[in-house]
Amino acid sequence: MEYTFRAVTHTPGIIVWRIEKMELVLVQEKFHGSFYEGDCYILLSTQRCGTTVSYHAHYWIGSESTQDEQGAAAIYITQLDEFLGGRPVQHREVQGHESDTFRGYFKQGVIYKKGGVASGMKHMETNSYDIKRLLHVKGKRRVTAKEVEMDWKSFNLGDVFLLDNGKTIIQWNGPESNQQERLKGMLLARDIRDRERGGRAEIGVIEGDAEQDSPELLEILTGILGQRTLELGRGEPDEQADQQQKANVTLYHVSDAQGQMKVTEVATRPLVQDLLNHDDCYILDQGGVKIFVWKGKRANKAERQTAMARAMDFIKMKHYPVTTNVETVNDGAESALFKQLFQSWVVREQTVGMGRTYSVGRVAKVSQEKFDATLMHAKPEISAQERMVDDGSGQVEVWRIENVELAPVDPKSYGFFYGGDCYLVLYTYEVNNRKCYLLYFWQVRLLLSPAGQPGNCRQAFRQIR
Repeated sequence: MEYTFRAVTHTPGIIVWRIEKMELVLVQEKFHGSFYEGDCYILLSTQRCGTTVSYHAHYWIGSESTQDEQGAAAIYITQLDEFLGGRPVQHREVQGHESDTFRGYFKQGVIYKKGGVASGMKHMETNSYDIKRLLHVKGKRRVTAKEVEMDWKSFNLGDVFLLDNGKTIIQWNGPESNQQERLKGMLLARDIRDRERGGRAEIGVIEGDAEQDSPELLEILTGILGQRTLELGRGEPDEQADQQQKANVTLYHVSDAQGQMKVTEVATRPLVQDLLNHDDCYILDQGGVKIFVWKGKRANKAERQTAMARAMDFIKMKHYPVTTNVETVNDGAESALFKQLFQSWVVREQTVGMGRTYSVGRVAKVSQEKFDATLMHAKPEISAQERMVDDGSGQVEVWRIENVELAPVDPKSYGFFYGGDCYLVLYTYEVNNRKCYLLYFWQVRLLLSPAGQPGNCRQAFRQIR
């Protein structure tokens, strides 16, 4: 394993491997975010907070990958978990159904490419000019790009398309495409130009409802695709509303004490933290939307190592779609998504805000200390004492969430917040001539207007990130 995972370090960032002939092959950074439909991948995300290093390990399954490749990916993710001492949070990702955590690694979006190693399909190397491909950019909350057939039949009025012929990247914006698709399309085009072509490619934009305004680009487009003789359709809706189904949450106890895996229902919502025994493993079923596997810190090694396999058996037993998202959760390092499914969750010895936290029995208590922010300028030492990054002289930008979009706030109104809205505040400051950023998400305790709903605020938060 030391040789297989020799690329693993404690440096923050991501590492991506592709499975080729059952071996792990490192993927160059310039190709991160591009995935062949016929392959499987392993991704390791390393994050550092102070002296603490945390890991998230994902294995990605292409829609055209073979069973052997999928089995190899499951084995490698288990070995990677063992190599890192059982610390990584494991995730199973299926093409088209990836978690937000996975998609968050690729700010320019995820690209699905045709081809694969095991299937014998040819990989299209994108670091050359001898290339022709059409990418379909679609979505609103989760925008993705997928390689489609080079034909006008692939187009529709509601989405964005990128025609890449190596030297020129043409973005065709459907008249009914949304702002996120257009923005993501442009970011993706620039990313292809800069990372895959070394900056040596031209980018052009055609507005679908004003093609006559870009005659030269349209000539290139029709030169490759031919004249359009069919009427374009509207396309499918960008996305359906997420169904969290939080009310349908069930906790199961997993045991192989009698030689075979047994799954026993423990409780349904509302769940309490005390239901989890450190000696065992559990499956938390979020109504088939997402499956969590909780690994107790005192569970035996075999149980911990086969946690992902147990989850897959559970999915088959419940007849859930094979695309169901799975996440393993380590005892003591639970994700926020996991903890919020419980009625209450106690975290020991955790610092909260600018107060001091100490433990009394099993419940954390917080001693809040009064702090006057206006004293920062008079007493600069308070900046360090209260964990301020500077003296407040940096640049401030504020946006209000309006219809799930970011609306800039007039600087004259900075400091005023409407009780029915949500806001994003970006603070930019410099350290050693290097720009640094703080992004605040402000949400009123009682939301009064639809525009300020928490889901809309978080969506805009991810957009600006």
